[in-house]
Amino acid sequence: MILGVIPARGGSKGVPGKNIRLVRGKPLIGYAIECGLKAASIDHLIVSTDRPEIAEIAVSFGADVPFMRPAELATDTAPTLPVLQHAVVEAEKHYGKTVECIVVLDPTAPLRKTEDIEACIQMFKKSNCDAVISGNVAHRNPYFNMVQNRDGYMDLVIPSGHSITRRQDSPEVFDLNTVAWVYSRKALMDEKARLPKKTLLYKVPSESSIDLDTEFDFSLLERFLT
Repeated sequence: MILGVIPARGGSKGVPGKNIRLVRGKPLIGYAIECGLKAASIDHLIVSTDRPEIAEIAVSFGADVPFMRPAELATDTAPTLPVLQHAVVEAEKHYGKTVECIVVLDPTAPLRKTEDIEACIQMFKKSNCDAVISGNVAHRNPYFNMVQNRDGYMDLVIPSGHSITRRQDSPEVFDLNTVAWVYSRKALMDEKARLPKKTLLYKVPSESSIDLDTEFDFSLLERFLT
């Protein structure tokens, strides 16, 4: 089965209550659920959370919450991969089916489109890859206008070895976003890497790739939706 997973813990520090914060009258997680439920390729859409109030809202929007996330997987320092691995194990117990791949839909990308989810899944199915990640063309480029401190002096993050005088002449780089990530079961459970060796990129337009982490991000979203 193709399992859609929406990770939504309750203890966000940057924006308290972020995953259920109202955006134009709808809890943020509701946008991810509604979009995921429209993706025909997803067999089951679940929410992984540690909070009963988030679980209740998720169920009201039509998602499944077949288990509660353990406290140790809901801390500020808990990595995402163990959360997804836990979701696979528990979902297989609940549905009695083996997960073929997992589609991660973070609530922080409310402008995602169902066609982007489907495109990521189809890219995964048709390619010899272990994962498909979503990203958009970066506005800053480590070969041109991003620097870091090296021995007390500033230098390009990635020195090119020759002069690049325009950003357009730099190698194309991408910002990762949370629109849709697809992992094979094997890569998730065995390779245990955020970016498996055989990972492909699905390009998302910048206007669909807003990622909500701060109050400023929410203010930008509100303006965009006005």
